[in-house]
Amino acid sequence: MTDKLKMIDLDDLAKIRVLDKKNALDSIKQLPQQIDQAWSESFSIDFPQNYKDTRNIAICGMGGSTYGARIIKSLYDGAQITKMPIELVNNYWLPGYVNSETLVILSSYSGNTEETIACAKEAKEKGAKIIGITSGGQLAAFLKENNYPSYIFNPVHNPSAQPRIGVGYMVMGLIGMLARLGKIPVDAAEIEKIITFLDGESTTLGENAFAETNPAKKMAIKLKDKIPVIMVADFLEGAAYAIRNPFHETAKQFALYFAIPELNHHLLEGLSYPADLKKYLYFIFFLSDIYDKRNKKRMQLTIDVVKQNNIPIETISLHGYSSLTQSFELIQWGAWVTFYLAMLHEIDPSEIPWVDYFKGKLL
Repeated sequence: MTDKLKMIDLDDLAKIRVLDKKNALDSIKQLPQQIDQAWSESFSIDFPQNYKDTRNIAICGMGGSTYGARIIKSLYDGAQITKMPIELVNNYWLPGYVNSETLVILSSYSGNTEETIACAKEAKEKGAKIIGITSGGQLAAFLKENNYPSYIFNPVHNPSAQPRIGVGYMVMGLIGMLARLGKIPVDAAEIEKIITFLDGESTTLGENAFAETNPAKKMAIKLKDKIPVIMVADFLEGAAYAIRNPFHETAKQFALYFAIPELNHHLLEGLSYPADLKKYLYFIFFLSDIYDKRNKKRMQLTIDVVKQNNIPIETISLHGYSSLTQSFELIQWGAWVTFYLAMLHEIDPSEIPWVDYFKGKLL
């Protein structure tokens, strides 16, 4: 199939609707509305005063329900803004330090994630300060039974019902609660700017923009038979994770991500073998004026090394006005690119048959 035919295919809205059986497209388009709803609802929650005086934060979640934790950790904990440690817990048990001075945040889109439910019970036993974010399920019942302050949302702007495509709820819901608690410096004015920015980007990346000029469609065509390698620096590491997973779940395509500066201490020596691998790798470097100046230099040197190893690359400059805006800019880009890849593979982007098979066998 030629590139031209692929581009025509991505402009065929009738075919897209046939493949997109559970309406992932509209969920992706409604990211700004998800953010708007989640911010206004989560920031309005009243928390007891002693919840604001905790000494550390443990955020429990798995998969798409960890996006908010990873993004917040990259944006604020990594930049030493929060002034307290934030730890992501993605297992069945809490760290040993958790006690009555710990804020434990239980994050599960479905509310039925078994690892998170196990952590919920342990957090209660340890007397931790508990809050939660979910759309329902066992977690919602636990939070209500124990009168823990929480954000239990109605995902009206995620018709696909897929957690990874309802990313606006989980990320902004967590940001809203932590901002309300005074843990991170985010306000309504910044959220309004982010929503306006993403609305504009939707026009450029959306299904009605023709493939000849649509950056997301063009990128999907380039990546169809490749292994995408997402390259970011410092504050974007959490967002990179949040777009790597949709490559796996939405596009059903293997992908990797790495973050500067850590990758410079190992990855550069791993580009030689197996030699055939170079035919499949496609490095995508995300550039930002907000990166630390040392990491900007590292990014350019890393690009140089990858080029010298004869591996194809692409550079994309993010232009959101703040680090939080650029994080959502990257998430939105990833959602559209992986959706279009699913269309090129002629699969339903919402279905996750192997994950469902695996979970079924666990029962």
